[in-house]
Amino acid sequence: VSAMAGDGLTALNGVLKVDGASAPAVRVDGDDLTEGVNYFANLSSNAAVSLPASPEAGDFVYVKAGNLTSGAKITINKGSDAHRIDGQESIKLENAFAAVTCVYVAANDWRIV
Repeated sequence: VSAMAGDGLTALNGVLKVDGASAPAVRVDGDDLTEGVNYFANLSSNAAVSLPASPEAGDFVYVKAGNLTSGAKITINKGSDAHRIDGQESIKLENAFAAVTCVYVAANDWRIV
């Protein structure tokens, strides 16, 4: 199995896994995001989360907001002091049902796609 692993495929204990194919994970204020789909329930107050601190090149993180009411925003922070998100330390989802996809392209470099 390990001979078949490569970009997008991980071999662990004789099992081949498609990277980023894990079940969607609901997130709340203070959580660390994981590779794959991260989503929020409806929010009426702000939430702040962080990208993974130790990503590998090619990791995708998808973030989807629920209904944001009462001016709520979701702040997505860099996961490590050295990392940047398109050159910024954080980005915000400010509209109901907003979404963003970030890919880790190289050392310390998250990009919005």
